[in-house]
Amino acid sequence: MLRNLDPILNKANYKSYQPNYPLEIVKTTLGDLKEKKLDFLLDVGCGGGQSVNIFAPYFHEVLAIDPSENQIKEARSQNKFAHVTYKQGFAEKLPCDDVSVDVIVAASSAPWFDRPKFYKEVDRVLKPEGRLIMFGYWMPSLVPIGVSGDVTELAKVGFSLFEDAILRGANGDLAEEGMNRICKRRYVDIFDEIMYLRKQQFDNVLTECVWSLDDAKEYVLAYITYNNYLKGKELEQRELSEEERNARLLELDYSEQFVRSLKESWGCTEMENSDVKMKVIFNFYGIIAEK
Repeated sequence: MLRNLDPILNKANYKSYQPNYPLEIVKTTLGDLKEKKLDFLLDVGCGGGQSVNIFAPYFHEVLAIDPSENQIKEARSQNKFAHVTYKQGFAEKLPCDDVSVDVIVAASSAPWFDRPKFYKEVDRVLKPEGRLIMFGYWMPSLVPIGVSGDVTELAKVGFSLFEDAILRGANGDLAEEGMNRICKRRYVDIFDEIMYLRKQQFDNVLTECVWSLDDAKEYVLAYITYNNYLKGKELEQRELSEEERNARLLELDYSEQFVRSLKESWGCTEMENSDVKMKVIFNFYGIIAEK
């Protein structure tokens, strides 16, 4: 079953830092198909509707499904298209007739599917020569702004520290670790699973924004697995005095370690976190397969 992402992400925080899906994804995945309006798009694991917003103009009808009622409510609240329908649904039981769908999109959601069941449903509902599009992204690159030194090397250090903070917070959550592994490998595992012979991968579709160091820390904290890690550590320290407990938790907080290490590496330890600026580059990658 498609896992409900509500328990994984702190939605209030994550939404603030989630990258916008670049329009280049539509050009890359639809190609010549976008020159003519297609009949029916199915968006699986639609979340708050980000992918629908960039794909919907190229279809006469769009159905977007997600297992989370909260996500569906959010998507409906921002829907600007009369031909788009949002409803609760699951990747393993697609609510469509046989041979009825032109394109299926799964944006940042495929790692959570029971994929063997999903692929059977895809094959059932796709029209001949119909297209399956799955894409996602991994940790962003953090490129320092206004600091001295080799920016390329400093960006590598920033990425390593950032990735380490998030992955260490997910330790012990097997589902989260499995999803991270698939995303870090840019969906190579998923590509190998797909039964269609006509398939290809794409990479290096980029989008950029500017963050402060405070923003980068909040991105780490947006993962509920990380918050659960901190809560677990807090329980372990309950026998200590409040002062000792707070000092120990500060030592164990990987987000704080990330902040300190980044400032030391970038040579800006005297700056406030809000004044440490960086260009944040998200790299999108994915798979295009035809029935």
